[in-house]
Amino acid sequence: MENLHYNNPYGYKIERVWFDGHVVFATEQGDLEVDPKKIKVAQEYQIVYSARLDRGRKLVSAERVRGQFNIYDSIPGMKKYSPIWQFNYVIVPRDYVANTLRSERACLRSGYEIRRSLDFEN
Repeated sequence: MENLHYNNPYGYKIERVWFDGHVVFATEQGDLEVDPKKIKVAQEYQIVYSARLDRGRKLVSAERVRGQFNIYDSIPGMKKYSPIWQFNYVIVPRDYVANTLRSERACLRSGYEIRRSLDFEN
């Protein structure tokens, strides 16, 4: 275990996310317009009760599960990692317990519908 020291001189909002069953920390820098056929992107999963995408696969509205952390498919140092995230909305039932899903593998094996958007964030 490394002894890490952290400071935040720019006042970034730090969020907790799941990666492979472990909590990691991330910061958002804003939305982007990218072509995922030309730019490498990583996958981010948001657990929601509902998500509506428009014809261009951009998010119109979503009802997020309160208390659920987002889920990343990769972290820095992994071959598939990218600092640009494509959003995937995992539609869960109302009786879903927050943070039951904690990895990409769990999302993909859950049997829940996943709606892949064309929304990207850095």
